[in-house]
Amino acid sequence: MDRSLILNYFTILLLGFLGLRLLQLQIIEHDKYSVLAKNNTTRTSVTRAPRGIIYDRNQEILATSKQSLSVIVYPASLRKAQKKEKVAKLLANFIEPSYEDLKDFFDKMDPTTPLPISLDNEIDIQTAIKIFENQKYLPGISVEKQATRYYPFHKSAAHFLGYVGQIDNKELKRNKSRGLGLGDIIGKEGLEKVFDETLQGQKGEARVSVDRYGKSLNRQKQKKVIKNPIKGQDLKLTIDIEVQKAAYQALKHLSGAAVAMNPKNGEIYALVSTPSFDPNIFTKPISSKDFNELMSKKAFLNRAISAYTPGSIWKPFTALAALEHNAVRLNEYLPVSGSYNFNGFNFGDWTSKKDIMNLSQALEWSRNTFFYQIARRMQVDWLTDIGKAFGAGQRTDLELLGESKGVLPSPAWKKKNLKQAWFPGNTLHFSIGQSFLLLSPIQVAKMYAGIANAGKIPEPHIIKDNSKEDLSEIKNISQSNYEVIRNALIDCVNTGTGQASKLKKVQVAGKTGSAEVSGYAKSTHGWFASFAPAHDPEIVVVVFAEGAGHGGSVAAPVAKKIYQAYFAQTLHK
Repeated sequence: MDRSLILNYFTILLLGFLGLRLLQLQIIEHDKYSVLAKNNTTRTSVTRAPRGIIYDRNQEILATSKQSLSVIVYPASLRKAQKKEKVAKLLANFIEPSYEDLKDFFDKMDPTTPLPISLDNEIDIQTAIKIFENQKYLPGISVEKQATRYYPFHKSAAHFLGYVGQIDNKELKRNKSRGLGLGDIIGKEGLEKVFDETLQGQKGEARVSVDRYGKSLNRQKQKKVIKNPIKGQDLKLTIDIEVQKAAYQALKHLSGAAVAMNPKNGEIYALVSTPSFDPNIFTKPISSKDFNELMSKKAFLNRAISAYTPGSIWKPFTALAALEHNAVRLNEYLPVSGSYNFNGFNFGDWTSKKDIMNLSQALEWSRNTFFYQIARRMQVDWLTDIGKAFGAGQRTDLELLGESKGVLPSPAWKKKNLKQAWFPGNTLHFSIGQSFLLLSPIQVAKMYAGIANAGKIPEPHIIKDNSKEDLSEIKNISQSNYEVIRNALIDCVNTGTGQASKLKKVQVAGKTGSAEVSGYAKSTHGWFASFAPAHDPEIVVVVFAEGAGHGGSVAAPVAKKIYQAYFAQTLHK
């Protein structure tokens, strides 16, 4: 057969095949390939839901979201190390993070993250213009309006509110069932973390045009909404932000904590820990320098729920146990001095002044040597039992993570944990709040509420929840003994070691404490535990000053300022 004829047949066959294929693509499978083409130029964009608002008891906003101009990065656009370095160098000229911090962040970010990540928030128009002018040199970088979490009271409320940030891979694995993805914002600490599912809301969806990196090419108004986001639920707290601010201002120059609580129902009015931090700094990558500085100060440690040696604020419980077991009589007077010798060991007092005192006076002036003498008459189990009844050595189950259980020692505890026997001298130290005893400020608030209520114990809580307002009751302590302790605590404030907390129009009942510790410039933790008005308590205030000195001089004045904020209307009539 002629070669030209074969070639003609082959050409006709090929053209026929191409024609059929075009018919298939353009007519028969038109709808299928239209969808594919559309999907190559558009993506389903996830829209973050507005996070729930957190309010105080008076509807003051403690945490919300606000719109701001943000510099963001699309991780998929910055996969190559050379590109990351160039972008970091240029971008550092325009925004707050340094070149080193940007480069470090770019190196660590996951390139598969589908959502953009904020690098700087609340930038001004001039900065935005500079970034737009250099857009061709800044692949993956954009300026967009974003809703960012905002904490209007900054450092004042950081430790119970916590903060939010970008989810990491470990958190993603722990939250598989929640439908979260890389780039999502979640609660990292505090109530933001504990109630993240409540506050989170449900994400929305929209169709947007994208470039080859998946970066949006649409303006907001051009997005086609598929599903609107649903705002997260709000939280209402028991916190009174005015009392909270006063507590923070009074304590901010010390390392320590303050708790203010309603003894009648356990509502927390204020919970402060210092040094503190501004949770707003976590709405963008924090610099290594700033983070390390906060870590060196232990600024993230919530001292209000951490346990420390309580010192003399424990003495009212020793006194209650002694009265109930008839280890001391109300009209019994014992000598006090600078030290008490027992089994060849000297047990010291805070002052060398000699006197003769009864139990009430010994509480008023916090004389250790009086308590050593009655401790010799007591069984250690009496101290352990009274502590357990009031909540010592037990978590209060406040709605925060990381609460310390503390330590309520006993011979069995010492044998198990230290592999040692209990010695009589341990009981003497235990009686004045030393030894192995560790309590947290929130525990102490609960315990002093028990004294204020003459045996009725509240459940401390920070979320407004009436179901938590039932009180448990200690039934084996006489009301007359509570009255003895109450009157002694009134004397402590009126004429004793707690005078720096005294108010003109409201009677405060309280006890100072100076717990001996090592490793501090000053060798004692300062404490003040109290309630007011003394005969019909509305508020319990506990102040802890870490390694700062004597409770009467460092902690009691802080408590006074908290009381002044709470009783502001009463005091200014």
